[in-house]
Amino acid sequence: MKRFASIDIGTNTILLLIAEVKNSHIKPIYEEETVVRLGEGLQQKGLISEEAMKRGIKVLKNYIKKCRTKKVQKIFAVGTSVLREAKNSKYFLKKVKQELDLPIQIISGKKEAYLSFLSVSMDIKKIKKPLMIIDIGGGSTEFILGKDRSVIDWVSLPVGSVRFTENFIHSDPVRSDDYEKMQNEINRIIKRIPQKPKPYLIVAVGGTATTLASVELGLKRFNPKKIHHFILSKDALKKQLALYRSLTLEERKKIPGLSPLRADVILTGGTILYLTMEKLKCKSIMVSCHGVRYGVLYERLFKGLINTTNL
Repeated sequence: MKRFASIDIGTNTILLLIAEVKNSHIKPIYEEETVVRLGEGLQQKGLISEEAMKRGIKVLKNYIKKCRTKKVQKIFAVGTSVLREAKNSKYFLKKVKQELDLPIQIISGKKEAYLSFLSVSMDIKKIKKPLMIIDIGGGSTEFILGKDRSVIDWVSLPVGSVRFTENFIHSDPVRSDDYEKMQNEINRIIKRIPQKPKPYLIVAVGGTATTLASVELGLKRFNPKKIHHFILSKDALKKQLALYRSLTLEERKKIPGLSPLRADVILTGGTILYLTMEKLKCKSIMVSCHGVRYGVLYERLFKGLINTTNL
């Protein structure tokens, strides 16, 4: 059976998926997520720092070794918000190509939205009613409304867990005035979320959503089997946000289910999700462990799976 890999290079994390592919089906055999914070300081200088580049290249080098060990035939690598925005992203891509012989495709917000929707729609094929996919990243959040493998509407907004943490959170614990300013700006930006037709099911993908589910389940170790398709209620999310606001960063790092490397951005990511649920008048969402990296393999390996009229 053939093996392929996809790498999703984001503002906060770099993710690896190695899968066996047969008959339009993807069977994951290895997955890894590493918090690299490639976009650290991007909002202030507009550049990926040399230190962040070193961290990114080190992780990519390790991922390539894993792919060789697992006898992967081809690797597909994509970059999202951080590489779209950084003034020196071409320099980073050149370094990666020279040092690792790994080409990286920078995808647009439109393409990122499409791949997120594709990953979820292929996972829950039985649901034929409208779906809303929310992909909260470090630099941007994609909102995609679709039905039966067809995208109806979408938007990529410049609101992300790393971006807004750097822009608004300047105290530890978080001050009420800083938090209120952040909420107001999130609410202003998410006015553009597509809402018609009303979604039957809302699915959240990405590290923010899976971390919130992990905390709610009280997991000592990240467990995709328990997190994938977990239903997170708005009330439970509200309680988590109150907890994060009441604690210092060091105290948050001790919460079961919360990776210490995400402790500084989980309040912001969770707030983006909560305010979105409020706007959509949604009492609960489904959490998915799939995302862009799954969509990459579906798109590259199985053509014609989805209607891309609106993309």
